[in-house]
Amino acid sequence: MDSAKHICSGCSREFQNAESMEQHRQAKHTAQPAATVKGKSRLSKKIIAAAIILLIIVGGYFIFAGKERNGEPPLTDGGSNGDDGFDEKAFAAKIPKGAIHWHPHVTLLIKGKQLTIPPNVGLESAAHKPVHTHEADNILHWEVSKPTVENMQLGYFFDKVWKKKFSSECILDSCNGPGGTVKMFVNGSPNSEFNHYLPRDGDEIRIVYE
Repeated sequence: MDSAKHICSGCSREFQNAESMEQHRQAKHTAQPAATVKGKSRLSKKIIAAAIILLIIVGGYFIFAGKERNGEPPLTDGGSNGDDGFDEKAFAAKIPKGAIHWHPHVTLLIKGKQLTIPPNVGLESAAHKPVHTHEADNILHWEVSKPTVENMQLGYFFDKVWKKKFSSECILDSCNGPGGTVKMFVNGSPNSEFNHYLPRDGDEIRIVYE
């Protein structure tokens, strides 16, 4: 008969034989660390999942924040400089801080033929566009309560209101090529800003394709 004392080093419990003590040690002391590791593993998975959800929310905010300002999507890719050299930050520094009511006049000449911008463009619904026409006189009525980088560009009227092409490459259906080149003049002087130009009250804007 085994008369030696068998004491568990983990909890000081005394057992009658070595076999009983070993069973106790395996059940009470060896399994416990494994359970702890398993608990830590579950906690780590929850932290990772929460981090992924947070990244999705933050990413979604920045995507949508760059889309619409004052009801219209941006005319550029949202960077400081677009592929055509447009400097959004420099433009933003020039726009008025308060509401405006300006009336630039636009002349369109395609291969020597003068085109008329239709009346009431941008007034087709109860929600009038910030830029619109009233008469067939090619005067744009820039009535903007909150000027932004988007709605203060000349291209805003063509692209978002009239739904026509206008850039350094095209005017309406006429694009640079063997048939001619798009040119723009503001108050008699050549201007290379094209759709990114910020019109002022009383401007005489002449867009020519020849």
